[in-house]
Amino acid sequence: MSPAVRTPSGRRPDASMTLLTAMLERPLDPGYAASADEREAAGLPRSTSLRSPRLVVATVLIGLVVGIASYNLTTANEPRSQARTDLIREIEQRRDQVDDLTARASSLQAEVTARESEQLSGDAAAIARGRELAAAVGSIPLVGPGFVLTLDDAPGAGADEGTTDETAEGRVFARDLQFVTNAMWEAGAEAISINGKRLTSTSAIRFAGSAIIVDYRPLARPYAITAIGDPKRFPADFADGAGGTYLSTLKSTFGVRVDTEVKAELTVPAAVGLTTRYARTGDTGAAPKGAASPSPTPVPEGSPS
Repeated sequence: MSPAVRTPSGRRPDASMTLLTAMLERPLDPGYAASADEREAAGLPRSTSLRSPRLVVATVLIGLVVGIASYNLTTANEPRSQARTDLIREIEQRRDQVDDLTARASSLQAEVTARESEQLSGDAAAIARGRELAAAVGSIPLVGPGFVLTLDDAPGAGADEGTTDETAEGRVFARDLQFVTNAMWEAGAEAISINGKRLTSTSAIRFAGSAIIVDYRPLARPYAITAIGDPKRFPADFADGAGGTYLSTLKSTFGVRVDTEVKAELTVPAAVGLTTRYARTGDTGAAPKGAASPSPTPVPEGSPS
């Protein structure tokens, strides 16, 4: 190390860089230097050799511990991965079974509707009333004009990263579908379906984990809402009402993707899983004395009593 150069005033040029100067002139910490001097005074080498038996043994032991821990972690994940694979396979099998049963239920429901029409073939008023009630409760498919509203998560919203709460921005949640479909009913919708699943007066739209469920069936993104209504009023009333404002907020504030397509002919399928309840006909006037009260007549669930 060359001697330090001083200016005529006696002040070193690097006086403002004392920390860097100390690191350059004394790279070894004073404590380490003192320890090395003590070892040298005792007749020992200034530093411990990497070939010291204790150091070699300690290194081998650390390697064994790390290796055993890694092996245990890998072994513990294998049964979990196998169980996950088996569960996914079982879910897919059950989903196929549900799809088959759903198709069969729809076929049987259509057959029941056809048999009812045959039984009422001589009463045009009864047939018209029956079709009106069937359309109201969703037991028959409907075809007519309307529009398809498609909602999807904002780009990069984290839907595929395991987000399971209803607080992540940019996601489409059950409450969004609830608000939009209710606004459609208010605007004059006659029939609504989400991803091919018909909504009725008893349908439930729920949020479970990271999935949206309609009548206990999970939906996959994107969410296509098909709505049938009067082409002269329904689309405009929905766009000018609370539904249009809500969608504008979702799109501008949270980046939710919204796409609307108006069509002259759309098909909303029949609902599946309608049960039967009993109702009484309304009293339209004074009943004849001695006349027996009408017996309960089974009607599809959701129809007016």
